[in-house]
This record gives sequence, structure tokens and C-alpha cells, in this order.
Amino acid sequence: MKYTTKTLNGNFGILLDGVTRCDLENREFQTHAYDLWTNHGGLLAVRGDDLADLRPEELVAWSSVFGDVENTKMAARESKMIPGFPILRIGNIKDGAGNRLAQFAKVPQLQSDDDVRYNPETRRPVWHTDSTFRRNPPIGSVFHCKLAPPEGAETLFADTRGAFAGLDEATKSTLEPLEAVCSLAHHDKKINRYSPDYPVLSPEQRAANPPNRVPVVLTHPVSGELALYGLNSSTCAVLAKGQALSDEQMDICDLEGIEDKSVLIIRDLLPYVTGPEFTVKWRWKVGDVVAWDNRCTIHAATGFDDQQYSREMWRLTLLNKARAVDHVLS
Repeated sequence: MKYTTKTLNGNFGILLDGVTRCDLENREFQTHAYDLWTNHGGLLAVRGDDLADLRPEELVAWSSVFGDVENTKMAARESKMIPGFPILRIGNIKDGAGNRLAQFAKVPQLQSDDDVRYNPETRRPVWHTDSTFRRNPPIGSVFHCKLAPPEGAETLFADTRGAFAGLDEATKSTLEPLEAVCSLAHHDKKINRYSPDYPVLSPEQRAANPPNRVPVVLTHPVSGELALYGLNSSTCAVLAKGQALSDEQMDICDLEGIEDKSVLIIRDLLPYVTGPEFTVKWRWKVGDVVAWDNRCTIHAATGFDDQQYSREMWRLTLLNKARAVDHVLS
């Protein structure tokens, strides 16, 4: 195992460079990588020339070091999945007939490093934690780069563990008793407001997907560290534990896509959380594999010139497992 180790921003994020496919299969390397992931804020990248040809089954096996790989079929995305694997393709690649083979959403390209920090006026970049509206939100994700444009398409990561630790004690005490109310119906209607073709939930679907509540300050189940949590496009209110929104307020959130002003208590922290002392701008190279932990990071996508360049990423979703590597090694 002849690889080098480089931290990305202080104690947040770590890169293992010169990694081979044989390394990814090595049990000692897996244990070491998992420990580094936990100890460096839930952001770990592996890079190496040998990884460009990583097969789907190898990527699934490596991802399972960090958590249980979600294997639920997604009917609406089936054409964008790697056949036979729980891997979603993201990008702008097409087949010979011009049909999209990957999920694609156009987002602004960074113009400077200053654009990494959240802008309250434009609400960009869209910094978030994944799928907090789910009853059991995913603990993280793994991205693998198959095709990268020469510029743009960076992925941004922020250390919510370090950001919480840097807050004054009064702010910490204010945040700790709070919960974020996260609603899939709100999420979909919010997008529908600026993209009318985006479907909203039917009354039956809304009833089957009630809001989920998550802590604004989460205690990481492995490291025990506290981190800011719960900011997602589905977050429609922030309340004290035990406090409820009225039916009328919930209807405004879900049916009109309007966010309750209480969300500002965490949204107003975003310029601080996404400042340079807590962030990593990851520039992708073909073969890169990055695993991140939703429980102590937030992330954001950035755009590229999709008319001139092509991009293909493979994504897996990780479900909860307190010590995933034990499963790999057993």
C-alpha cells in the first residue's frame, strides 16, 4: 500500500492519494480508512490512476465500509441507474439516440472562491444535508467520478462539527433544544414554485409521507461529537422539542411551499458555517471516490458548461450502521 495522506482543511477532510483497487479490498486499509473518515469530520477521498476502471461491484464493496448501501429500487430513476446495481448516474451523458443516461440538474458555476460561502440574497450555493424528510435519513453518500469536465462541477463540503464547536456558548444553548421539521411535500412544492413541471405530492402521498423531525444539534453516534444538522430543502420550520405546527401552518408549508420564518435561526448561520475555515472545494479527477457523512457535514453542487463538456458521476447512498467496517471484516 504505497499511498500518501493529505488533510484538506485543518482536521476536516482527508485525501489518500496513490490508492489502488487492491488497497480498497484490503481489510487493514478498510479499517484505517473508516477510522480516518470518523476522525476527520466524515469526509474521505481516495485517488489513484487504478481507480478510473473501478467496476460497479467494487464500488459497492468499498462503499459498504462506511455504511449499509441502500438497495431500494427507485422507479422514477431506474433508467438512470447502473443496471443491476444501486448506483445512480449523475451528469449530462446521453446514449446514441440522445436519451439522457444520468440525472441532471443545472446549477450555477462558481465564478470565484468567494462563491463558496452561502449568499443569503441568492440562497446559493444550495448547501444541505440529504433527505432529512425520511423517517431514517441516510447517514451519507459515496461519489465516484467517471468523467469530469476540465473546469467547474466542483463539490463543496462544510464541517458542521467544527462550525458548532466554534459557536459561542449562548448560541449553542439556544440551538441544542431545537428540532427541524422536514417535509417531503414542502420540498416538492418549493421546487414546483420555480419549476412548474416538477410534480407535487397528491393528498394520498402527502398523508403517507408525514413530516419528520430531526435534531438541529446532532450527537454523532460513533465519534460522540456534536454537529449542526437538519438543513435541507425540505426543512420548513424549526421548533422546540414537543412544540407543534398548527394544521394551518403545515398547509402553508406543504401546499404553498413557503418556509416558516423560524428556519432563519439555522439558515442565518450558513454564511458562518460555509466560511473558508470550515469548507473544502473538491475538484474532481477521473477515478476519485469520495465518501461523506451527512451527520457532520453539509454539501453543495456547482455547475459547469454542460453544452461544451460531459460529466458522469456514480452515486451510492449509505444507511445507518454504527460501525460499518465490522460488517465488512466479519
